[in-house]
Amino acid sequence: MSETANPGITRLLVTPRWEGERLDLFLAGTTELSRRGARRLVADGLVRRNAEALRVQSRILETGDIIDVLRSREELGCLREPALETPTILHDDRWLLVAAKPAGVLSQPTDRGPREESSFDQQVLLALALSEGRRPFLRMVHRLDRMTSGAVLFARRANTLPALSRAWTDGRVERLYLAVVEGRPSFDATEIDLPIARDYGHTWRFHTAPGGKPARTEVRVSARLEENLTVVFCRLITGRTHQVRIHLASIGHPVLGDRLYGSRRPGDAGRPLLHAASLALPHPASGDPLRVICPPPEDIRQYLPEGSDLIATPKWTG
Repeated sequence: MSETANPGITRLLVTPRWEGERLDLFLAGTTELSRRGARRLVADGLVRRNAEALRVQSRILETGDIIDVLRSREELGCLREPALETPTILHDDRWLLVAAKPAGVLSQPTDRGPREESSFDQQVLLALALSEGRRPFLRMVHRLDRMTSGAVLFARRANTLPALSRAWTDGRVERLYLAVVEGRPSFDATEIDLPIARDYGHTWRFHTAPGGKPARTEVRVSARLEENLTVVFCRLITGRTHQVRIHLASIGHPVLGDRLYGSRRPGDAGRPLLHAASLALPHPASGDPLRVICPPPEDIRQYLPEGSDLIATPKWTG
C-alpha cells in the first residue's frame, strides 16, 4: 500500500496474494470495510483501477493493479500489508528495463510456490506500479536460476518485446557472467563446446551428453586467487539451462558452492557464486549499442582482487 499526495484518496496495491481475486473481496480484505460497504463504494464510482473508474464489484484483479479509493485511510481503516522489496533498477528508458536480481529469488512465479512469496518480476512490477500510479506493461525476456544473481532484461512496451526476443534468439545479446570457480585452470582462455541434456537420474539436473542440445561457452580467466580458487568471466554463445555451471564443472572447475554440479567445497559459500555481470544489446528503438553493467553482490565481491575494476567495467576484450 502507498499513500497518494491527496489525503482524501487511499491508494492500494494488488500484491501476488490477491492475484485473480474480485475487487469487492480485495477491498474487504485490505480494509475494515464489509463486503457490502466495499460494493457500495464501487457502485458510487468512488473506486478507480489504474486511474480508470470502476463500477463492477466483481472485476478480477491482477498483481500490480493500483486501486485508488476516494476516501481517506482513516475512513477505510486500512490493514497493514507486508513490506515490499525495493529492486535495484540498472537501466530504464521506458522501452526496456534492466534490474539486478538478488540470489535466492525466483525469476518468475511457479505453481508450486506460495502466493505470499513474490518472484523477481513481480517485485519489479509492484515497484513500477507504485511509482507510476498504474499497472505498467512489463515482460521478462529471460530468466536466471534462483540462486544466480545479476542483470535481468524486461520489455517495457508491448511493441518492444518482439524486437528484444529476436535479438535474444539471434544471438545479438551478449551475456557475460562472473564466477568464482574451484581450482586453477591451466588456460587463460578457452571455449567449451559440449551439448547439454536433462539428467533423468536426478531431479532438475542436466549434464553434458552427445545427444543433447548444442551448447557453447567462452571462458576467460580474470584472476587466480589463493586457496586454489579462480575468478573467471563466461560469455554464453548459446543459452541452455544451467549452462555455465555445467560447462565449468565438465572441465574440472565447478562453481564454488555449487552442490548440484560437484563443488568439492560446498560449505565455503551459501550458494553457487555465479553472477550475470552485464548485458549488451542493440536498443530496440534506435538500434544503438547498449551495455548495462550489474555490480556483483558482497558474497562474490569479497573474492575480487583489491582495486579490481571488474565491479565497474566488466568487458569481454581481445
